[in-house]
Amino acid sequence: MADTEQNNSTDAVATAPTGVKKRLPLIAAIVAGLAVGAGTGAVVVGPAAAKALGFGVEAPADSTVESEHGDADSLASAGSPPAVLTLDNLVLNPAASGGSRFLLLTVAMECGDAAALSKLQSRDAELRDVVLSTLSRKTVDELADVAQREGIKSELQTALNDRFGKKSVIRVYFPQYVVQ
Repeated sequence: MADTEQNNSTDAVATAPTGVKKRLPLIAAIVAGLAVGAGTGAVVVGPAAAKALGFGVEAPADSTVESEHGDADSLASAGSPPAVLTLDNLVLNPAASGGSRFLLLTVAMECGDAAALSKLQSRDAELRDVVLSTLSRKTVDELADVAQREGIKSELQTALNDRFGKKSVIRVYFPQYVVQ
């Protein structure tokens, strides 16, 4: 009698994993798919995206880059990044919004040289005032229109260079730009 009970429990144990055994190919396929996807992303998509965004690409020491306005700006030697100053999380109310709408943005400015960067850093309050006053003259429709974004950058660059000296800022970027 004890032998039959032992055989019955052994049969129950042997049949229990059959549900798991039936799902094993599906689980293996999912794991393999995830591994292939991650590998493809790391080997193919990642470097292609980095190259498209300009990361990891060093310019030769004697190269020049033409700015958006057509004048050639010499870059520092290869390996040294351009001087960039970032103003994070600026909040302003657009013109004619009655205070009910706002723009949250981060502005990154590529400076002409280290002296220009130092000048902008030392005059932080004035720099923020120029950015905020220039952009707060725009309406919500102007700020929200993606087609006008390059024009807004150009206008801001001109205002900054008028205040801080020609070629102080050679490019303006908006890493964060949210109109609410």
